[in-house]
Amino acid sequence: MGWKNIFSFTKSQAKKVNAEELAIQSGFTEEVIIVIKRIAKTDLRSFYSKDLYSEGAAKAIGLFFNTKEETAEGQLYKLQTELKPLGALAFITERENKKASVAIVMGNDQFDILKIQQTNGENYDISNNDVVVKLKEWHKRYCFTIIGADYDWVEVDFSEFPTSNDLRPFAKELYEFCPDIVDQGTGSIDGFIEELKEYRRLVLWWD
Repeated sequence: MGWKNIFSFTKSQAKKVNAEELAIQSGFTEEVIIVIKRIAKTDLRSFYSKDLYSEGAAKAIGLFFNTKEETAEGQLYKLQTELKPLGALAFITERENKKASVAIVMGNDQFDILKIQQTNGENYDISNNDVVVKLKEWHKRYCFTIIGADYDWVEVDFSEFPTSNDLRPFAKELYEFCPDIVDQGTGSIDGFIEELKEYRRLVLWWD
Protein backbone atom coordinates (compact mmCIF):
# COMPACT_ATOMS: atom_id res chain seq x y z
CA MET A 1 0.00 0.00 0.00
CA GLY A 2 2.94 2.30 -0.43
CA TRP A 3 3.78 2.43 3.24
CA LYS A 4 6.96 4.21 4.22
CA ASN A 5 8.28 2.70 7.40
CA ILE A 6 11.02 4.16 9.55
CA PHE A 7 12.17 2.72 12.87
CA SER A 8 12.19 4.93 15.95
CA PHE A 9 15.66 3.65 16.84
CA THR A 10 19.04 3.15 15.21
CA LYS A 11 20.98 -0.10 14.82
CA SER A 12 23.59 1.11 17.27
CA GLN A 13 20.86 1.68 19.82
CA ALA A 14 19.15 -1.67 19.24
CA LYS A 15 21.42 -3.54 21.64
CA LYS A 16 20.47 -6.84 23.19
CA VAL A 17 19.89 -6.53 26.88
CA ASN A 18 18.60 -8.92 29.50
CA ALA A 19 15.17 -8.74 31.10
CA GLU A 20 16.43 -6.94 34.20
CA GLU A 21 18.06 -4.15 32.20
CA LEU A 22 14.97 -3.79 30.00
CA ALA A 23 12.75 -3.50 33.06
CA ILE A 24 14.98 -0.81 34.56
CA GLN A 25 15.22 1.39 31.47
CA SER A 26 11.61 1.00 30.30
CA GLY A 27 9.68 0.60 33.55
CA PHE A 28 8.33 -2.82 32.64
CA THR A 29 7.23 -5.26 35.31
CA GLU A 30 8.67 -8.75 35.34
CA GLU A 31 5.21 -10.12 34.52
CA VAL A 32 5.00 -8.04 31.35
CA ILE A 33 8.46 -9.12 30.22
CA ILE A 34 7.64 -12.79 30.81
CA VAL A 35 4.55 -12.51 28.60
CA ILE A 36 6.49 -10.79 25.81
CA LYS A 37 9.32 -13.33 25.87
CA ARG A 38 6.87 -16.24 25.76
CA ILE A 39 5.05 -14.87 22.72
CA ALA A 40 8.01 -13.33 20.86
CA LYS A 41 10.24 -16.39 21.21
CA THR A 42 13.22 -14.32 20.09
CA ASP A 43 15.61 -11.66 21.32
CA LEU A 44 14.07 -8.55 22.85
CA ARG A 45 15.67 -5.18 22.28
CA SER A 46 15.16 -1.65 23.52
CA PHE A 47 12.64 0.40 21.56
CA TYR A 48 13.75 4.00 21.14
CA SER A 49 11.74 7.11 20.34
CA LYS A 50 13.13 10.42 19.13
CA ASP A 51 11.40 13.75 18.65
CA LEU A 52 11.20 14.39 14.91
CA TYR A 53 11.53 18.12 15.45
CA SER A 54 14.46 18.36 17.83
CA GLU A 55 18.08 17.28 17.97
CA GLY A 56 17.71 15.61 21.34
CA ALA A 57 18.92 12.09 21.91
CA ALA A 58 16.64 9.13 21.36
CA LYS A 59 15.13 7.68 24.54
CA ALA A 60 14.47 4.04 25.37
CA ILE A 61 10.73 3.76 26.07
CA GLY A 62 9.94 0.10 25.55
CA LEU A 63 10.85 -3.18 23.88
CA PHE A 64 10.67 -4.54 20.37
CA PHE A 65 11.36 -7.75 18.51
CA ASN A 66 11.72 -8.73 14.88
CA THR A 67 9.60 -11.49 13.42
CA LYS A 68 8.20 -12.87 10.16
CA GLU A 69 5.44 -10.82 8.60
CA GLU A 70 3.27 -13.93 8.28
CA THR A 71 3.32 -14.49 12.05
CA ALA A 72 3.44 -10.87 13.23
CA GLU A 73 -0.29 -10.26 13.52
CA GLY A 74 -0.91 -13.50 15.40
CA GLN A 75 1.78 -12.56 17.88
CA LEU A 76 0.45 -9.02 18.08
CA TYR A 77 -3.10 -10.10 18.91
CA LYS A 78 -1.84 -12.43 21.64
CA LEU A 79 0.27 -9.63 23.09
CA GLN A 80 -2.56 -7.12 22.99
CA THR A 81 -4.92 -9.55 24.71
CA GLU A 82 -2.52 -10.54 27.48
CA LEU A 83 -0.82 -7.18 28.01
CA LYS A 84 -3.86 -4.92 28.13
CA PRO A 85 -4.79 -5.98 31.69
CA LEU A 86 -1.14 -5.41 32.66
CA GLY A 87 -1.10 -1.83 31.37
CA ALA A 88 0.98 -2.32 28.23
CA LEU A 89 0.41 -1.61 24.52
CA ALA A 90 1.70 -3.62 21.54
CA PHE A 91 1.82 -2.49 17.92
CA ILE A 92 3.59 -3.17 14.63
CA THR A 93 6.21 -0.57 13.67
CA GLU A 94 7.34 -1.95 10.33
CA ARG A 95 6.46 -4.41 7.59
CA GLU A 96 9.01 -4.86 4.85
CA ASN A 97 10.54 -7.71 2.80
CA LYS A 98 8.36 -10.34 4.52
CA LYS A 99 9.59 -9.19 7.92
CA ALA A 100 7.94 -7.16 10.64
CA SER A 101 8.81 -5.51 13.93
CA VAL A 102 6.54 -5.40 16.97
CA ALA A 103 6.99 -2.85 19.75
CA ILE A 104 5.67 -2.85 23.29
CA VAL A 105 5.35 0.19 25.55
CA MET A 106 3.74 0.71 28.92
CA GLY A 107 0.37 2.48 28.79
CA ASN A 108 -3.39 2.07 28.72
CA ASP A 109 -4.47 4.50 25.98
CA GLN A 110 -3.96 3.13 22.46
CA PHE A 111 -3.87 6.67 21.08
CA ASP A 112 -0.57 7.15 22.90
CA ILE A 113 0.88 4.96 20.15
CA LEU A 114 0.23 7.78 17.69
CA LYS A 115 1.92 10.27 20.00
CA ILE A 116 4.94 8.03 20.52
CA GLN A 117 5.30 7.43 16.78
CA GLN A 118 4.47 11.09 16.07
CA THR A 119 2.17 9.99 13.26
CA ASN A 120 1.40 12.94 10.99
CA GLY A 121 0.54 14.05 7.49
CA GLU A 122 2.87 17.02 7.48
CA ASN A 123 2.92 17.30 3.70
CA TYR A 124 -0.85 17.91 3.92
CA ASP A 125 -0.52 20.27 6.90
CA ILE A 126 -1.88 17.56 9.19
CA SER A 127 -0.17 17.54 12.58
CA ASN A 128 0.23 14.67 15.01
CA ASN A 129 -2.46 16.24 17.17
CA ASP A 130 -4.77 16.40 14.14
CA VAL A 131 -4.29 12.67 13.58
CA VAL A 132 -4.92 11.84 17.24
CA VAL A 133 -8.05 14.01 17.43
CA LYS A 134 -9.49 12.66 14.18
CA LEU A 135 -8.94 9.00 15.05
CA LYS A 136 -10.45 9.50 18.48
CA GLU A 137 -13.49 11.05 16.80
CA TRP A 138 -13.83 8.10 14.41
CA HIS A 139 -13.29 5.61 17.22
CA LYS A 140 -16.33 6.97 19.05
CA ARG A 141 -18.41 6.15 15.98
CA TYR A 142 -16.78 2.92 14.84
CA CYS A 143 -14.74 1.08 17.44
CA PHE A 144 -11.31 -0.11 16.29
CA THR A 145 -7.93 -1.21 17.60
CA ILE A 146 -4.68 0.38 16.48
CA ILE A 147 -2.46 -2.47 15.27
CA GLY A 148 0.42 -0.52 13.74
CA ALA A 149 1.86 2.95 13.29
CA ASP A 150 4.93 4.96 12.41
CA TYR A 151 5.54 8.63 11.73
CA ASP A 152 3.57 8.70 8.46
CA TRP A 153 1.10 5.80 8.67
CA VAL A 154 -1.36 4.12 10.99
CA GLU A 155 -3.30 0.86 10.65
CA VAL A 156 -6.50 0.00 12.53
CA ASP A 157 -8.68 -3.09 12.75
CA PHE A 158 -12.43 -2.44 13.11
CA SER A 159 -14.48 -4.28 15.73
CA GLU A 160 -17.50 -2.14 14.88
CA PHE A 161 -17.83 -1.52 11.14
CA PRO A 162 -19.88 1.28 9.53
CA THR A 163 -23.35 0.34 8.28
CA SER A 164 -24.07 0.24 4.56
CA ASN A 165 -25.66 3.68 4.77
CA ASP A 166 -22.71 5.14 6.66
CA LEU A 167 -19.88 3.54 4.69
CA ARG A 168 -19.77 5.84 1.66
CA PRO A 169 -19.92 9.11 3.65
CA PHE A 170 -17.27 7.69 5.98
CA ALA A 171 -15.05 6.69 3.05
CA LYS A 172 -15.31 10.23 1.63
CA GLU A 173 -14.41 11.61 5.05
CA LEU A 174 -11.35 9.33 5.19
CA TYR A 175 -10.30 10.39 1.69
CA GLU A 176 -10.59 14.07 2.59
CA PHE A 177 -8.30 13.54 5.58
CA CYS A 178 -5.90 11.20 3.79
CA PRO A 179 -5.98 11.58 -0.04
CA ASP A 180 -3.18 9.06 -0.59
CA ILE A 181 -5.43 6.12 0.32
CA VAL A 182 -7.25 6.68 -2.98
CA ASP A 183 -4.86 8.75 -5.10
CA GLN A 184 -1.94 6.37 -4.48
CA GLY A 185 -4.03 3.36 -3.48
CA THR A 186 -7.31 2.10 -4.89
CA GLY A 187 -7.68 4.86 -7.48
CA SER A 188 -11.35 5.52 -6.73
CA ILE A 189 -13.75 5.91 -3.80
CA ASP A 190 -15.68 2.85 -5.01
CA GLY A 191 -12.51 0.77 -5.00
CA PHE A 192 -11.64 2.06 -1.55
CA ILE A 193 -15.09 1.15 -0.21
CA GLU A 194 -14.76 -2.39 -1.57
CA GLU A 195 -11.35 -2.72 0.09
CA LEU A 196 -12.78 -1.55 3.42
CA LYS A 197 -15.63 -4.04 3.18
CA GLU A 198 -13.32 -6.91 2.30
CA TYR A 199 -10.68 -6.39 4.99
CA ARG A 200 -12.58 -4.41 7.66
CA ARG A 201 -9.41 -2.54 8.46
CA LEU A 202 -7.94 0.78 7.49
CA VAL A 203 -4.44 1.99 6.65
CA LEU A 204 -3.88 5.74 6.46
CA TRP A 205 -0.59 7.00 5.06
CA TRP A 206 0.79 10.32 3.93
CA ASP A 207 3.68 10.17 1.42
